[in-house]
Amino acid sequence: MLQTYTYPEFAYRQSPEQAAGEVKRHPVVIIGAGPIGMTQALDLAARGVASVILDDNNTVSIGSRAVCYAKRPLEIWDRLGLGEGYAARGIQWKVGKVFFRNDLAYQFDLLPEAHHKMPAMINLQQYYLEEELVKACDAHPLVDLRWKHKLLSLEQTSGTGDDVATLTVETPDGVFKLQADWVIAADGANSDTRRMVGADFTGHFFQDRFLIADVVISQTEFPTERWFWFDPPFHRNQSVLLHKECDNVWRIDFQLGWDDG
Repeated sequence: MLQTYTYPEFAYRQSPEQAAGEVKRHPVVIIGAGPIGMTQALDLAARGVASVILDDNNTVSIGSRAVCYAKRPLEIWDRLGLGEGYAARGIQWKVGKVFFRNDLAYQFDLLPEAHHKMPAMINLQQYYLEEELVKACDAHPLVDLRWKHKLLSLEQTSGTGDDVATLTVETPDGVFKLQADWVIAADGANSDTRRMVGADFTGHFFQDRFLIADVVISQTEFPTERWFWFDPPFHRNQSVLLHKECDNVWRIDFQLGWDDG
């Protein structure tokens, strides 16, 4: 657990429909209160569409996770009232360097033009990003964010002229059902929701192992840039990625190799 951050615990609340034993139908139900799910709910709300977010956890993500956010998502969050805050708090950068061993092999600038409202990239621990999204969701009357709500099953009824999805959900108060016109799966790469409807990802994946560490370093001469090494002297035959974050935290990704146990 990082000493630079205290993880919040969000309160579970029984929904009125579960308390009343009713099966209520919602315009949109979103599975997963991560950055995608909460951003989608806020975007729908900005267009006048109400949604319910279900998440089986009750805190933000553990560790820095995504950490790097490009100009385009920052522009989307800015449209939702969050972009300027993220840009101010995050570590802004635009220069990346690629090294082969000790030698600089390539350098790039992601935003060579001046006077853009949003930076090319920011580095911001995902828990900070999610905290602000939770506050925005809780403050919006069209977003109903429900913690400790685990999706157990999903059934679709279609072709009847009244298409609907029926979700079975488990909470600390037991199991209940709710319905939705639309369901959005935002529960990550290993989505149970997609599995339930037979929409798993297909294709190939890259087999490798990485050690990802958030390290607190109060003094360093490294610039605020993305540095990537191939075959560095300190980790031969592998790669290493270095990013600066808030709170004097540095994200270091070590490639270990698929056979490294």
